[in-house]
Amino acid sequence: MTTHHPRKGVELYREDDAYVVLFDLPDHDPADIEVSWHDSRLHVEAVENRDGSRHSVFHRSIGLPKAIVEGNISAVYDDGVLTVTAPVSESGPDRHTVNVQY
Repeated sequence: MTTHHPRKGVELYREDDAYVVLFDLPDHDPADIEVSWHDSRLHVEAVENRDGSRHSVFHRSIGLPKAIVEGNISAVYDDGVLTVTAPVSESGPDRHTVNVQY
């Protein structure tokens, strides 16, 4: 098994039937990390609470190459690295062709 380390903050690779996205988030409290899936993109945001208001200190939005099973996305934070796993959907279309009118 290959050991992966996020370079420049983010690394994306496919492992078996899932995409794995690593985010380098050292010194962040896991309770302040938000992971969401919307608009067909994975969104990760680390926030800070200062004087009762929230400030984003990290935000990335990533599109994945194929359709995924949205309800089965999981995330684990360990040793400064957030690992998000998104299973690839076998039923979703990989590609949609648009006819060009002429």
